[in-house]
Amino acid sequence: MKTIRQIANEIGVSKQAVYKRYKGKLYKAVFPYARKVCDTIYILEQGEIVIKQDFLNDKTSKGAHTEYTQDTIISMLQKELKIKNKQIADLTAVIKTQTTRKTYSVRKRTARKEPSIPIQRVGKRVKDSL
Repeated sequence: MKTIRQIANEIGVSKQAVYKRYKGKLYKAVFPYARKVCDTIYILEQGEIVIKQDFLNDKTSKGAHTEYTQDTIISMLQKELKIKNKQIADLTAVIKTQTTRKTYSVRKRTARKEPSIPIQRVGKRVKDSL
């Protein structure tokens, strides 16, 4: 005995697709081989064979709808990738600007060559003044 989800995973389709077939056109053929336990439908091996054969014989379940969904997903991901590339370019420009400013200010500070705290010598001692 297998659940609808297990059969769907083996066939490579959604559990909703298997459930719709079970409740729809295969109901009379599969119902004698189905058991319901705690809101879970279990299907015996004979019913499982009927469902698998129906999916293998019917090629419309893997037709244009699946391709359309894949095309839609690819299109959506390409748009997101363009947005992310733009964000990366913007952030790179900001980083370059900040790096340039920091480099300029460091060069400016080192070019002064002024001590930050003047030191006065008094006798043998060194005294700091503010």
